[in-house]
Amino acid sequence: MKFRMDKILRFWVECSYAEMKFENPDCTKDQLLVEILRDYERAGNAMRYLDASGRVSWKASPAMLQHLADAEREVEADLADYP
Repeated sequence: MKFRMDKILRFWVECSYAEMKFENPDCTKDQLLVEILRDYERAGNAMRYLDASGRVSWKASPAMLQHLADAEREVEADLADYP
């Protein structure tokens, strides 16, 4: 099954997949991706939408994008403290 995702969400889903595949060796990649996307959606980090072709796709939610932006600002502020 092909999962259509935006670049940001795909990166984080692939990171989660790398962790989960060792914990669940009997599950297929598609089963793990479905579970990860459901978890992200329940947590408010992903959302489904219909793309221009009418296909179901996934993208990072505004809340996830805000969390990532906050984390980036935090890291930049920490780096600014070092000479």
